[in-house]
Formats: sequence, structure tokens, C-alpha cells
Amino acid sequence: MLLSSSRVVAFCIFGAEGHIGRAITAKLHDEGHYVIVCPRGINPTLRGNMMDAVWDVSDRNEMARYAEIYKKRNHLDGIIYAVGHCPPNGFVDATKFPLSKLPLAIYEKEIEMHQLGVLNVFQLMLSHVEVGGCFLFLLSAITRMKGKFPPNIHADYHASVIAAEDWLIDGMRHDPAVQKRNIKIHRLAPAAVDTPFHHGGLKLPRFIPISDVANEAVLALESTKHIDKQIQ
Repeated sequence: MLLSSSRVVAFCIFGAEGHIGRAITAKLHDEGHYVIVCPRGINPTLRGNMMDAVWDVSDRNEMARYAEIYKKRNHLDGIIYAVGHCPPNGFVDATKFPLSKLPLAIYEKEIEMHQLGVLNVFQLMLSHVEVGGCFLFLLSAITRMKGKFPPNIHADYHASVIAAEDWLIDGMRHDPAVQKRNIKIHRLAPAAVDTPFHHGGLKLPRFIPISDVANEAVLALESTKHIDKQIQ
């Protein structure tokens, strides 16, 4: 398995300063792996190794600049994509607009994070992943909830963008370059995670401990097959 390698195992994580990204980074770092954190800005409180910051993964030129740095590295075993946005007022703020009132800027931001950013990271970082390495994408279980939204939750716009990300990931798995080099493409979709995003929102029957998501991420990184799992 990947993490049982006798050599140093190196990971790069995008979205490292988010709640889930931070938890995964800390777990990998505590287990002795070489973790390169890639937050939107310099954050001295993050564990891991700071190579550079990427302010916007959807910016092709900025991502190309970042990818260029890795030409001098020996290997990169895995890339973790945990990019997301937590609105200032959390869940309540994120679900307050029905589609008829949704500001276009909000929808564009979702597209930038969950489609353009995903494709940029995949295309520009693929050549830096070792044969047998992997990508791990953190999505949302909201994609799998079509038709099950409570009437007072208007999150369909988010689900539509995540659904498009799902299709991108399926396409990656069938990409000839991925298959030739035996690169795994993992997808984890947690339901409501116990982070500030959900605090003050609906009283859900269960919140997933953030440690559970970090544990599932490590299991995916250890897998020799594609992992596609909803965490609930």
C-alpha cells in the first residue's frame, strides 16, 4: 500500500487551511509523511511544509506557475483536493437563496472551485505524480441527495456544480495517461461534518466527526484501487 512504502511518501494538499483539509494535513503529518500544504495564503499555523501559496486554483496562469515548481522534485505520491468555501455565516448563509434569487457571483464561485480548479490541478499536476500514485478529491454528499432536500433548503445550485465535478472525476479515471501510469482517482463525499459550517443551521440527526473524514482519507490514500465512497 502507498503509505507503507519504505521511502518518504510525499503529498500535496490544496485547501489545506480549510477545516477538512487541515484535519487531513495534521493526520498525515503526525504519521510521519511529507506533506506540502498549499493554502490560499501563507498560514504559519498549518502543519506540514510550505512550498508556495496558490491564491486561486481556478486561475490557469497561477496554477501553471505553481506546477512549474515541482519540476525539481523527485516525486509526489498523491495530491489531495480539499478546496471549498465556508460562507461567513455558515450553512444558513449558503442556503438562503432560491435559484430565482441566486446571485450569479455565488454560482460562478462554485464553478471556479469545483470545476475549473479541479481540472487545472488535475491537468497541471498530473505529470508530477509518481506511477502508482493518486489524486483524492473531497466532495459533498449533497450530490447524492437529489429530490431529498427539505423544502427550506435551497442548495440545488451547489449540488449541480458538485454533480459536474463527479463527471470530471469519472473522466479522469478513463483518461489514457491515468490508466497507463496506474494512477488512482479517489472520491470521498462526506455528509454533514462537525465543522463551523453547519453550526447554527438545521438540527441534523448526526454530524460526522471531522476525524472520521481524515481517517477515511488515509484509507483511500492506502488503497490500490479507485475509492468512491459516501461518508455518513
